[in-house]
Amino acid sequence: MNSFNAGPCELLPWDTEFFGCRIARVRSEAINQEQVAQIDAWCGSNKIRGLYFLARVDDPATIQTAEQHGFGLVDIRMTFEQELLDFLAQIRKVGNVSIRPFQPDDLPGLQVLARASHRETRFFSDPNFSRQRAEDLYATWITLEAQGRAQTVLVATMDNKPVGYISCHLPPGGREGQIGLVSVSGEMRGQGIGKNLVLSAINWFWAQGARHVTVVTQGNNQAAQRLYQRCDFLSRDVRLWYHKWYPISDQKHDNRH
Repeated sequence: MNSFNAGPCELLPWDTEFFGCRIARVRSEAINQEQVAQIDAWCGSNKIRGLYFLARVDDPATIQTAEQHGFGLVDIRMTFEQELLDFLAQIRKVGNVSIRPFQPDDLPGLQVLARASHRETRFFSDPNFSRQRAEDLYATWITLEAQGRAQTVLVATMDNKPVGYISCHLPPGGREGQIGLVSVSGEMRGQGIGKNLVLSAINWFWAQGARHVTVVTQGNNQAAQRLYQRCDFLSRDVRLWYHKWYPISDQKHDNRH
């Protein structure tokens, strides 16, 4: 069996290709001293450069073990959820801003928004990822969402110019939807556009047959947390994102260069 498909970690092909170095993720959400030795050995034999670890927040032994062995805390992952009610959300009009499904001509504007947003995420907080590459990541991410990875992307526009977006994921026949990326341009924040985007997404999920919606945000993104709470989401889960970096002398590509 290929070592990438066995052992305590899994290789992440998309991240590896995008960042130009081998990236993997720990399979478990809890680790001990013995498992750390196995993780380090696996990463060494597979020439892993960067390692992600999503840890349980209620396991002090795991947190202590991770921090003793070179894992750095980069993000607090918070999941919010809502059971959808049997009525459509009422959306308050904000100026001449309208919300509609994505159109191909929106893409350049969405990419600009994506580059300027999502600063609270782990890819910006980890100095091993350059700011430029983190911006590239989210520009690529919204492109993939708009081109079919999400079931729909709703766009807030003013004078037909994108000023915000929200992506929605719902498996065929599924009852649980997930909100993906959400952004409002800096100069348009504080007017209720973000709330209208979330409520529009909730209405879309309901129309598609979903009865439960989740969304993930960062522990230091208080504005996003308040937005979801205003839209009647409740906190469901908290996890800790750790990254660990290994020095590999023969690595041909390093995203920091």
